[in-house]
Amino acid sequence: MTIYLIIYLIIAILAIVDFFSVKEFRDKINGFIGLLIFLILGIFAGSRYKIGGSDYDAYEAYYNLAPNKFDRVYSNDYDSFLESTEKGYIYLMTFFKQINLNFNIFLIIIGGICAITIYYSFKKYTSYLFVTTLIFLTKGYLYYFFTAQRQIIAMAICWISIKYIIEEKLYKFILLVILASLFHSSALFFIIIYFTNKIYLTNKKIFVIIAVSIVFGLFYIGPLLSIAISNFLPIGGDKLLTYLEGESSSVNILNFFELVPLLFIITLNRDRISKKTKYFNLLLNMFILYIALTIAFYDFSFISRLKGYFIIGYVAMFASIITIPNEKKIGFGLLILMIIYCFMVFVRELITFNGGTGYLPYSSYFFQ
Repeated sequence: MTIYLIIYLIIAILAIVDFFSVKEFRDKINGFIGLLIFLILGIFAGSRYKIGGSDYDAYEAYYNLAPNKFDRVYSNDYDSFLESTEKGYIYLMTFFKQINLNFNIFLIIIGGICAITIYYSFKKYTSYLFVTTLIFLTKGYLYYFFTAQRQIIAMAICWISIKYIIEEKLYKFILLVILASLFHSSALFFIIIYFTNKIYLTNKKIFVIIAVSIVFGLFYIGPLLSIAISNFLPIGGDKLLTYLEGESSSVNILNFFELVPLLFIITLNRDRISKKTKYFNLLLNMFILYIALTIAFYDFSFISRLKGYFIIGYVAMFASIITIPNEKKIGFGLLILMIIYCFMVFVRELITFNGGTGYLPYSSYFFQ
């Protein structure tokens, strides 16, 4: 576990420096140092060896069974084990196999590229890069980088498309989302955020949405509705149905104790936060979608594949609470509490995932 804790400590220190730095110095550390940290995070996850739960073995099997030639992909001439895998990911594996790179080098390169892409998204759309990174490290990094190989590619592409939401270029936005869906079909759900960008949700409307989500969760409406919708989806319906029918309980009550108070804090201080947070309305709407999906589908871990696209809104809003106080020392106190809380969540994830063996002990391809 030591290597994970060292990474956490480094990012926590950088978060404190980020908080106290004047803009000019913050821009400098967010530049080269930020890029370097994300590259290390990408390579660290990409060089994992035989860890990440059963997904590691599944993705290794995908790679070994992927065709060596593009014409075989085009003609569907490959093992039936890959039938449910998106074509974009198969083409990507075939490309790397054509240049004679093994599975682990493939993971390292993809991990690095995804991390750098996410770095530029965080840097552009959030106010405190390393505070945001610290939260993402504890709430998304391990799951998406270590186990959800295809989806982290799709998420990175979707976050690139945020540029076209802001610029109101619908066709370019949709093209990027379609590209993302070639790696994971769940990316199509991200299209919804384009049409919510200009919607201003009052606090009353926000809590109505959350109340409806609670009803969905309590009465199991969310999964039933998903099964019904799957029958009408042009892409990915069968896969969604398979996931839902095979789901098992994965309730984490800590999500409720975190998200509900956090929502109250954000809504009660939204005027102050909005003045200090870039693209506040867009990120707030993503945050609301993240919470709604978490609550409405609380018993279905598959939905994490959907809410993951909106986690950028969650981490941005979470990080923004340190901007609420007028006094810097109070904001610093909030940051320290955030660091302590995130540390506990991070350690919990490490020791509980897959019975404590999913991420531990860390093993790297470089030292085999």
